[in-house]
Amino acid sequence: MEEDMLQNPAVTQENSEDASRNGHGQGDIVTIVLTAGNRLGHTAFSFTQNPHKREEGRQRLRQAFQRVTDFAAGQGVDLFVQAGDLFDSTNPDEEDRSFVAERLAQLRQAGVRAFALGGVLDTPATAYATVDSGSYAAHALPPQISYARLGALQYFPPAGSVPPANGRASEPATRGAYLEPVMVNVRDTLVGICGLGIQADQDGDPLAHVHVDSDIERAAIPLLILHAPLEAMPTGASGGTSMVTNASIASQTVFKYILAGYHQSYRQLHIGQADVVVAGTTQRVDFNDPDDEPGFVFLGIAAGGIRWCQHIPVDTLKLRRLRINLAELWAQDSNSEDSSVTERILQLLEPLCSPETLVQIQLTGEVTRSQYHQLDLNRVRHFGEERCFALEVDESGLLFASDESRLATGVAGSNAFEERISVREELIILAGEWIAAVQDEQERQALQMTREELLAAFSSGVNL
Repeated sequence: MEEDMLQNPAVTQENSEDASRNGHGQGDIVTIVLTAGNRLGHTAFSFTQNPHKREEGRQRLRQAFQRVTDFAAGQGVDLFVQAGDLFDSTNPDEEDRSFVAERLAQLRQAGVRAFALGGVLDTPATAYATVDSGSYAAHALPPQISYARLGALQYFPPAGSVPPANGRASEPATRGAYLEPVMVNVRDTLVGICGLGIQADQDGDPLAHVHVDSDIERAAIPLLILHAPLEAMPTGASGGTSMVTNASIASQTVFKYILAGYHQSYRQLHIGQADVVVAGTTQRVDFNDPDDEPGFVFLGIAAGGIRWCQHIPVDTLKLRRLRINLAELWAQDSNSEDSSVTERILQLLEPLCSPETLVQIQLTGEVTRSQYHQLDLNRVRHFGEERCFALEVDESGLLFASDESRLATGVAGSNAFEERISVREELIILAGEWIAAVQDEQERQALQMTREELLAAFSSGVNL
């Protein structure tokens, strides 16, 4: 069994020129824009204390998705494929719903056919489950269903599910998903499109037991839209243990092209007979995102294979990481004033700062508690918030020992440095800094009450 996985470089200038000559709805090449992980409505921008920046973050998500639809409409591509996690939740607000409706109308006016697949974030866990009355619960429907009912896109439900429009209950995913292709004639080239997704708590390999309608055999271009973790890619948290293995991709003989979402990075792979293109995401949303540039994919596919595959970056927040070993800084500044280490951190931080950056400071090394308390991390955070889009200080790599142990050993790297700072201790430290900095007595009392409630929750074992 062949398992040849190749990561192809970005499209060359020559290939780009071929795209201009041969694509855009001409000849035997089917042009496709692929996107995924748009995550409209994402709220984790709460890592910034500035409400205006939080709203700007949501606007950036919309702007990134509009960049994709503008490109698709402007190029006049044949197919627009959204491979999951269009929204960040199963119940997006009306502003995001209306925004997507406008973008789909833009595509339809340009003659672009749109296809969408449910993702783990925007597919309800009870999607298409029947209720006692035999009808479908409204809250169980994915938000994309409303667009599908209006004819704005073709929506593919999760693996093993049957859309309620067919009037049938969902088949359990363990029996294997039944995939019925949508057949699209593009200038006498027949494209057969199936969709296969997973739900957040699904287990197993969703591709291993699929049953595909024989109508797909008529297609010159058999294409699968997939939203699931791939063995060939770094995995993210899906909430379950589902994964599409290299073996199941290589052993299947139906789909020559697989357009995938779920993962945050763009990749082009070849596994068995299948070309696999992973879209990546269109915008960074937190400090756990990979360093790869967000964007979308522009494809040209003919019956004989992929003619071009171009990853197109979008304007996005830049992710910068600064790793600082505090023990080394203290060794360098051992004869200086206590504030010099904080000043040195600010000096290292400043070149990374801009309004377009997410900056993560990773503090590592072995320090005493007195050294730690001499750091003015509140000042560092304010410095970053004023100059960056957002700043995070990650202290999980710090090791602590008592001052007496440090004096006794005299060197860094000793066994005395075995204790890591706990989340509870960090909460106490940060809350104390915030309370001390507040001038308004009423706000100070509110912060103190909040601190006590959180500490009580920690003591009772509540998972925060």
